[in-house]
This record gives sequence, C-alpha cells and structure tokens, in this order.
Amino acid sequence: MMNSNVLDKDVMVYICDGRGVRDIYETDGSGATAASEPLAVLVNKGTASASEILAGALKDNKRAVLYGEPTFGKGKIQSVFQLSDGSGLAVTVARYETPAHTGIDKGVAICKILVF
Repeated sequence: MMNSNVLDKDVMVYICDGRGVRDIYETDGSGATAASEPLAVLVNKGTASASEILAGALKDNKRAVLYGEPTFGKGKIQSVFQLSDGSGLAVTVARYETPAHTGIDKGVAICKILVF
C-alpha cells in the first residue's frame, strides 16, 4: 500500500513479468485531502520513472488531466548480474503498467498537447 493525498483507494501501478501481473501497488486512501479537487498535471519527455507511474495512475483513475507531451517511457525493471570478469549484465525482469494495463515503457499518453 502507498499513501497519496490526491488519490482515494485505487491501483497505482502493476508490476508485470513474463507470466503476467506479479505485484499490485495501491493507494490506501488515507490522507487523501485533495482527492475531489480538479487536477491538471504537466508532463513532458523529461517525465520518467516514478513521475510516470504517478501521472499514469492519475490519468487512468480519472483523477487528473495530463497536458504537455508524451513522457520518457522508462517502464522497465532491470536486474544487474555481475560476471566473473567484473563486468555486469543488465536483464529486464519486469515492467511497469498503469492501472489500465498500458506499458509505461511506451510513455504515458497525454490528454491535451500544449503548443507554444
């Protein structure tokens, strides 16, 4: 369980591997002081990792509208294995998915594009 002051009890992210959903992370709903206020979130290609998870959760749970450009797409979970010669091998072992089961590695899609 995770604490969020902008989401009621909802799924934040799924961690999936080759066999399907491995873990589900949800908000516990405690401390959700602003859970009913209108919310807009600005994202761009620099939005990555944890901020993509939050943006995807807010969007998929219909809690916020995302504005800007598609996010970076850092949705892979890797383990590094040390080899006998001292080098390492990074292997993708799982991926993050939004509550709507969209892979974050493709970037979180936005609702509105801002043009300046």
